[in-house]
Amino acid sequence: MTTSTTRTTRGKGRDKAAPARPTQKDIALAAGVSQAAVSLVLNKAETPSVPPATRTRILEVAEGLGYRPNHLARMLRSARTMTFACVIPDITNPFYPGLVRGLQTVAAPAGYDVLIFDTDGRPEREARAIDWLLQGRADGVVATFFHLRVPQLAVLARKGIPLVRLESQHKPDGPLAIDSVYIDNAEAAAAMTRLLIARGHRRIAMIQAEFGPSQRRAQGYSAVMREAGLAPDFVTDSAYSEESGARAMTRLLQRKGERPTAVFGASDVLALGAMEAARNAGLSIPGDIAIAGFDDIPVAKLLGLTTVRQPEFDLGALAAETLVRRLQPGGFGSPGKSHELKFEIMKRSSV
Repeated sequence: MTTSTTRTTRGKGRDKAAPARPTQKDIALAAGVSQAAVSLVLNKAETPSVPPATRTRILEVAEGLGYRPNHLARMLRSARTMTFACVIPDITNPFYPGLVRGLQTVAAPAGYDVLIFDTDGRPEREARAIDWLLQGRADGVVATFFHLRVPQLAVLARKGIPLVRLESQHKPDGPLAIDSVYIDNAEAAAAMTRLLIARGHRRIAMIQAEFGPSQRRAQGYSAVMREAGLAPDFVTDSAYSEESGARAMTRLLQRKGERPTAVFGASDVLALGAMEAARNAGLSIPGDIAIAGFDDIPVAKLLGLTTVRQPEFDLGALAAETLVRRLQPGGFGSPGKSHELKFEIMKRSSV
C-alpha cells in the first residue's frame, strides 16, 4: 500500500496542490514495516533486528518515493553537523582530488558531507582553519598541515573533533584522537634514487620545496646518495608548483660545469615544471637528462613521468573510515594511531 500527501499553496488568486515531501512514515507504510525499522536503516544503523532483505526493501522504497533526509533535523537530534572537513594546502594540485574522492566515497554512505578548506600552505591560513573548525563547522577533519604540530592541533581533540593527518612518516601513538595515514616518504624517495643509480646516473639533483614532505623525501634521497659515494645536490624553490619546478630547473641548467644527468622532483608538479624548462633549453628527456617525480598525479602517466605512486584515493578512504570509527560511541577512548599504506615505483619513459 502506498500513501501520498499534498499541501495547498496560493498563487495569483487560486489554490495549487503540491506534493509534500515524503516522510519516514510514508516509507514504512509503503514497505510494510515499522517506522522504527525505517529510522534505523535510513540513519545508517547496523543492527541484526533489521534483516538484510528488509533493509534492501526499505532503501528501494525510499528511493522510489524520492525521500531525502532532513539534514537540519538530524543535526539538531545528534548535535552534529554531519560534515567532515578536508584541509588541504593547494586545491589546484592534482594530487588532492583523488584524496577528496576517497574521503567522499566513505563519508557519503555514513551520512556525512565533505567541505574543503584550502590553506595555500601558509601558516596563518592553517591557524585560520583551526579557528574555523572550532566554530563547530565539522564533526571530524582530514588534513595536511605543513606548519602546525600536535601542540597546536590538540585543541581539536579536546573539543571532541577527531583529526586524521596525511603525514610523510609514522607518528607515535598518542593519548588524543589524532590519527595519521601515510606512506613512508623517506623509503619511497630512497627507492627512486636507487632506480636512478641503477640506470647509470651519478650526478643526480633533487628539486624540492621549502616546507611540507620535501624534508622526508630529501632524507631518503640523501641517504642513498651517500651510501653510493655520491654527493647530494639540492635546488630549493618556494612551493609545490610547476612554476617553482621550472625556476629550479633553470637555475640548475645555468650552473657552470657539468650538469646533472638526472633530476628528482620532490613532487610531480615540480618534476613537470622541470620537464618544461629542460625542453625549453633544447634538452631531450631522457636522452640528455632523466626526470623523476613523486605522487603519480593523473597527468604523470600521460607524459611518461617516472614517479612514486601514492595511493591518494585509499589514503582518503582510510582517513574517512578512521573518522567514522572515532565518532561512534566510545570511539574517543583509544589512543591515536598511525596507519601505513604502500607506495609503488612507476617506471616510465622519462628515466
